[in-house]
Amino acid sequence: MAAYLIFTHKVTDADTLNNVYLPKAVETLGPYAPEILIVDENIEVIEGDTGDTRTVMLKFKDRDEAKRWYNSPEYQAIVNLRMDSISGARAVLCDSFEG
Repeated sequence: MAAYLIFTHKVTDADTLNNVYLPKAVETLGPYAPEILIVDENIEVIEGDTGDTRTVMLKFKDRDEAKRWYNSPEYQAIVNLRMDSISGARAVLCDSFEG
């Protein structure tokens, strides 16, 4: 069953996030072949209260594959670049709906 890894956060250092972290992060995705569904810095909050400015959604073949990527040595070596460039970091892993 497909799984979605969704990141939401407020960007505090767009230069590092977009020009240093993002190219490196995309390189780490290769072996896991996710589909990049959303990278949006123009989110609109419809319900609730958030200071988030960016949402990213990746679709993986399953939950295990998403965890393998996130916990891979390659990604863990650069995750600090993302964390140092954002605030209010949240990441959720969800299975697709099969009704």
